[in-house]
Amino acid sequence: MKWALIVALFLLEFPLSDTAVREAYFLGQRHDQKTSDFLKLYTKSFPLPDKGPFISEIHLLTPYAQVVVDSSRHSTGYSAQQALADYLRRGDTLLVQIVIELTPTYSYNDAVRSASDAAIELNRHLEPEDFWQGFRFTVSQNDRYFEPRDVRADPIYGSASPGDRGPDLRGTIVSLEFEAASFEPEAGPVQVEVVPPNFNHVVAKFDPTKLR
Repeated sequence: MKWALIVALFLLEFPLSDTAVREAYFLGQRHDQKTSDFLKLYTKSFPLPDKGPFISEIHLLTPYAQVVVDSSRHSTGYSAQQALADYLRRGDTLLVQIVIELTPTYSYNDAVRSASDAAIELNRHLEPEDFWQGFRFTVSQNDRYFEPRDVRADPIYGSASPGDRGPDLRGTIVSLEFEAASFEPEAGPVQVEVVPPNFNHVVAKFDPTKLR
């Protein structure tokens, strides 16, 4: 599968100072409206489509935002020192995350078919959880295209609907990771596009002046 990525530009802070990491850590630890309001700037939400898979959210996380997110996932037992160590281990990356959910018009059986079609194209075996391999993801900065340094997906599981053959697959979160240094400052808005097979695409744009 070809990963054409349209990554746009934003005001990106990196490398992060120890002080910036501590700020991001404590913002995540607040677990309050201030944390929520901050993370909303890095999230685009979409309505449920009439048919097809539900691309419910697209996240664009800068190095600073990733520290906030990591910290917010821990209520106890996570220190500022650990947050700094995690940041240093990860390095300065841009993380794009796409949340894809199954729907009554794109069920487990449709996911199986998507995975099967993608397997033929890729010439390798895929599981139903790999249905996202049949999607096309693009992230752009003007006419520049970037390949992610890492692509991964985390399946979403839950209770099965009556009559659904899929026992508990509810969707997946696709993560595309880039080197932050690949992006040029002040080059335009970030655009992320998701194209499902045989269904309408979804586009998210992020205001570079509001991202840290």
